[in-house]
Amino acid sequence: MMKKKYLALTALAIPASLLLAGCSVGDLSGETYDKAESKSAATSEDGVKSGLLADWVPAGGRDVKLEQRTTGAERIFVMDYDGPLPRQECLSLSTVGEPNESELAKAYATDRRTRDLQVSEVATVRTLDADWWPKDAEKQTTDLCGRWWVHESQGKLYGFAPDQQQIAESVLRERSTNDRDS
Repeated sequence: MMKKKYLALTALAIPASLLLAGCSVGDLSGETYDKAESKSAATSEDGVKSGLLADWVPAGGRDVKLEQRTTGAERIFVMDYDGPLPRQECLSLSTVGEPNESELAKAYATDRRTRDLQVSEVATVRTLDADWWPKDAEKQTTDLCGRWWVHESQGKLYGFAPDQQQIAESVLRERSTNDRDS
């Protein structure tokens, strides 16, 4: 009887100690959140039709490049485009690069990936990178199109869709651990 008691306590102690240490079972299994892949489309119409781009993305875009997190919902994209954003799907920000909680809540409520989440559950930090993504481009956001932070610059349309806060924190934690180990 005593043996079963120790086994049960041990079974409970391991997850509890991981939780207290800030680790997850994924940390033990070697699972990584910092995985992404690159995709592209010749036109924005092709990208929308294939599901690569959101339905709000305007027609007329060319040379679409997208980086997407394979372990979450974060995305960044750029395409050649010089035209208006769809006003019915996009909300102009009161302050460039700084969407407030009300603006985020209103925009996120229109997107199937974020409509059931609280604003605090969605990250505001970008963890994806690509050689075509300008440094801190998300801080130039002029509009929210659903969950997408969007702006136009020099004939290009840029979009950033953040991940859930928990996944973004896991990615940043992994990078911090990897940087310490290097």
